[in-house]
Amino acid sequence: MLPTDVTDRLKQLGGYVQLLDSKGSELASYNRPASVPTAYTLYGLALRNMYNERYGFHLASTYDKETGHTWVVSLPNSSGYAIGNKWLPPEEERIILIAMLAMFTAIFASFLLLSLWQAHRFGVPLLHMLTWLDSLGRAVYQEPVDHRGIHRSRMRSGKWKRRYRIFVDVMHSIDKLSGTLQRDQALRQQTESLREEWIAGITHDLKTPLVSIKGYAHLLAEPQYDWTVAEVRQFSSTMLEKSAHMEMLINDLAMTYRLKSGARPPESEEIELNSWLEDALKQAAADPFYKKEAILFQAAPFDVTIRLYTPWLERIINNLVANALLHNPPDTVLIVSVIPGEGGKGLTIQFADNGTGMDENTVNRLFERYYRGTATSAAVNGTGLGMAISKGLIEAMGGKITVETTLGNGTVIRLIWEEAVAGNGIEKDINENL
Repeated sequence: MLPTDVTDRLKQLGGYVQLLDSKGSELASYNRPASVPTAYTLYGLALRNMYNERYGFHLASTYDKETGHTWVVSLPNSSGYAIGNKWLPPEEERIILIAMLAMFTAIFASFLLLSLWQAHRFGVPLLHMLTWLDSLGRAVYQEPVDHRGIHRSRMRSGKWKRRYRIFVDVMHSIDKLSGTLQRDQALRQQTESLREEWIAGITHDLKTPLVSIKGYAHLLAEPQYDWTVAEVRQFSSTMLEKSAHMEMLINDLAMTYRLKSGARPPESEEIELNSWLEDALKQAAADPFYKKEAILFQAAPFDVTIRLYTPWLERIINNLVANALLHNPPDTVLIVSVIPGEGGKGLTIQFADNGTGMDENTVNRLFERYYRGTATSAAVNGTGLGMAISKGLIEAMGGKITVETTLGNGTVIRLIWEEAVAGNGIEKDINENL
C-alpha cells in the first residue's frame, strides 16, 4: 500500500503508479488511466520515457533487484493530454502533412485553373453555338450578339476570335444554315405576298369576262326588249368569247398544278421539226394582235426528225411568241431558229427578238407562277401563267429553257434538249442524188 500523502499527491497531479513483475506485467496500480497498458516491454518503457510528449506522461521507472519488480511512476505533461489526443501531430508528421496538404492544394488549384481555361477556350464557343442553334429553333436567324451589339465569335475586324477558330467548320455550317433559313423565310413571305397578288389578279381576270356574260344574259332575258337576230348573234358571240377566255384561265391554272405534281406527256410522236415548226409559226402569226411579217423562221440546213408531244410543244411556241410580240414595241421582229447539236445529239429551238429586253429582277422571276411582270390588262388574251406553264411543259418533255436578255438589247430564249437524238436527212439526200 502506498502512503496516503503519496496517493493524494498523485491524484492531485493526475499521475499514476504501476507495479510490474519481472515479465513486465502489471501486478498492481493506482490511478492508472484506461488508456495506459497493463503490460510493457523494455523497449516500450524506453520509448515512453524518451518520447513522453507522444504519450502525454513523463515516465520514470525503478527496478528492485531483490523482488525483481519494477515501479513505474508517470506524471502528465504540462498540456495534460497525450500527443495522440491533440489536433497537432508531432513535428515530423506535421512537416509531412503540411507538404502533402500543399501538394494537394497545388494540384487542386492547377486542376481548377485548367478547368477554367478549358471552359473559357472550349465551353464558351460551345455555349455560343448552342445559343445560336436555340435561336434558329425560335426563328431568329441572326448570330447572337453581346450587349454592345457585336458578334461574340468575331473581332471588330470580322475575323474569328482565337478560341472560336477550332470550331470554324461548325461555325461556318451554322452561319450557312442561318443564312439559308433567313433566305427561305424571306422567300416564303415574298411568295405569300405574290400568291395573294396573283389570286387577286386571277379573280379580276375571271370576273371581267363574267361581268360581260352576265350583262348580255340580262339583256337577252329582258322581256321589254325585242332583239333582232343579228343583235342576239352579236351578244351570243361576245358571251362565247368571254366564256372561252374564262375556260382558258381555268385550264391554265389546272395545268400549272398538274405540272407541279409531276405530270408527264402522253405518248410522243415523231415529227420533222422544220416543216412542223414552220406550220405552227404560220398559225401563230395569224393572230390579229401581231404585226404582219413579225415572225421569221430559220430552218436547220437539213431535215430534223425528233419524237415530241406536239400539243405541248405548240402551246410552248404560242406562249413564247405571245410573250415576245405582245410585251414589246409593235415593230419588234421575232426570229425562230432550229439549231441541231453537233453529231446529231442535242437540239435547240431559239426565239430571238429585238425588243426592249428585261431587267434582272424580271428575268429572275420570269417563270414564277405567282409573278406578273406586267399589269393584268397588259395582255388581252394572256393569263399571267404562260411562261410558268412553258417551263413546266419543256421540263416534262425532258428539256430545259434558258433566257438571255439585257435592257435595250432584246431577248433570246432557247428550248434545249441536250440528250435528244435528232435524226437528219443528209444521208437520205445523198443517196437520192447518187
